[in-house]
Amino acid sequence: MFEKEEKDLSQLKKMYEDLPFPESKIDEAILSGFNKAKEEPKGMDKPRQKKWLLSGLAAAIFIIGFLTSIRVSPVFASYVSSIPGMEKLVELISDNKGLMLAVENEYVQEINATQETNGLKVTLDSVIADERGMVIFQTIEAKEKQEKFYVNDLKLESADGTELHLGSYTYGAHQPHGELRKKEMATMDFFFEEPLETKEFIVTFTVETNDYKEDFRFLFTLEKPLKATKKIEMNKTVSIEGQKITIKNIKIYPLRVAVHVVMDPKNSKKIFTFEDIRLVDENGEAWTKIVNGFTASQINENEHILYLQSNYFKEPKELYFVMNKLQAVDQEDVFVKVDIENKKIINQPTGNHLSLVDAKNGRIIFTLNTEEEFYYSPFISLRDADGKEIELSSNYWTEDNNGVREIGIEYSPGSYKNPLELKLSAFPAWIEGDVKLKVK
Repeated sequence: MFEKEEKDLSQLKKMYEDLPFPESKIDEAILSGFNKAKEEPKGMDKPRQKKWLLSGLAAAIFIIGFLTSIRVSPVFASYVSSIPGMEKLVELISDNKGLMLAVENEYVQEINATQETNGLKVTLDSVIADERGMVIFQTIEAKEKQEKFYVNDLKLESADGTELHLGSYTYGAHQPHGELRKKEMATMDFFFEEPLETKEFIVTFTVETNDYKEDFRFLFTLEKPLKATKKIEMNKTVSIEGQKITIKNIKIYPLRVAVHVVMDPKNSKKIFTFEDIRLVDENGEAWTKIVNGFTASQINENEHILYLQSNYFKEPKELYFVMNKLQAVDQEDVFVKVDIENKKIINQPTGNHLSLVDAKNGRIIFTLNTEEEFYYSPFISLRDADGKEIELSSNYWTEDNNGVREIGIEYSPGSYKNPLELKLSAFPAWIEGDVKLKVK
């Protein structure tokens, strides 16, 4: 009955299947799930493009993900086919098991509101929401084929004036590699610092294509009740290569899982990114980091919230939090020091991955050499030897070329005490361990 839906969805390229293991081999199952995730391809040609905003302390990390293949149940195919727009937009969530589960469990609400003006037609198809966030699905159509479909000035407000305490938002579109097209499918993801206290919302944005630029405003209401958050207190401290990390609690929302971690201020290393973390059930099924969107937010230097795909609609008999690989450097190497007068690097993390290409008052250029592809921008800020903060005007990096890429920063020329110090937010250095904590 659902052969067409199954065929369409199977082409969306996302692996979405369980790995069966007997309960007597839980450790084996977790290791297998972990190794399988590591072996999956890490990147293709940016299938989604996102704009991002940070507010308050919500300094967050954003990564570009990929699409692989999926296996679709008849229930999922049936439900998707019954909601206008979902059969088209489901490819946008095919890399997120939590959202797929939300759709399969009918935790999605139809909006189906359309506006058309001067050659552009926009439809808000549906929404998935919980106490701390919402994902809105939309379709943009143009009368003539366009190469670009940009959404700018995106804003979400409550209809009754209730403050939303917006923490972050992203806009993601399925980009068919720059081809001319009449239609764009996209999601608008909003997450909040406080629980939602209203059900009516206004979303406004500008759509800009090669030939069109129009403003849109939609009013919509969340008719379905929001699922309650599942909170699990942990308060367990673990050690990876001597670095102490406390997992305070885990909050499971329909849209994502939030893991609250605290690093010991006395740690000898600065931890940047928790790369290999996941929730794993007794069968070895893993819920990994968010692929398209925010992977973490920072409360302070040593306290982070890590985001995983949601297992809200699964009720495993046993659940574990697994942590294996973290990006980290020695505390004394958090700042890369550059003598711009003599054009040399004075200090950098172990490994000499950075080579100086050019240094002058206003610009510093490096090459970053790694043994594997590295997709992070390493520098977050700049200061002089007296600690005077220097505003960065641009920060760029080129595509990885067999483990080598060029990285540059530009800043306003001025009178600064040499050497200059660039603060790292990422670097190709890791610590590894085998942490497994029982959640339930």
